[in-house]
Amino acid sequence: MVMSVTACIKQFAFAGAAVSLALLHSPWPEQTMRSAYAQEQEEAQCPQGEGWLECRAAAGDPLAIYRLGRIAYDEARESGDFSEPLRIGRELVAQDDRNGQRLLKMTHLQLSWGNHKNYVQAYVWLVEDQQAGIDYLDNLIGNLADRMTTEQLAQARELAGQ
Repeated sequence: MVMSVTACIKQFAFAGAAVSLALLHSPWPEQTMRSAYAQEQEEAQCPQGEGWLECRAAAGDPLAIYRLGRIAYDEARESGDFSEPLRIGRELVAQDDRNGQRLLKMTHLQLSWGNHKNYVQAYVWLVEDQQAGIDYLDNLIGNLADRMTTEQLAQARELAGQ
């Protein structure tokens, strides 16, 4: 099989472009070494074992913060106090974290179902988050309002500034 000179040049140029593109998107050895070093330093500051998750969360690791939020959420389903998962969910949402959005929505659902021990407080929290721009809360606030007494609802609306 005989290739024309033009075909050979095109094939060579294509192969060169592919190699250049691959090199462009590959990390240089120094970058890889720095990344491994940074990860090693982070792990050295938070050694494996008891307290590791809390240490990683304190260091600002969003996944560790979310994990603590899920633990708090599971505990809240037993205790009826959703203040901690709400706080953590809000913290992560402020960082534009998708897991935080998920945690906050799960907490909002629990509040709307009346699973927080203080309906007035739950109502105020839902209204606060609605005022902060969370758009799905209209129906959830209504669900919680349906479970509240007239006095609770009046108190919640006053506290929420409605």
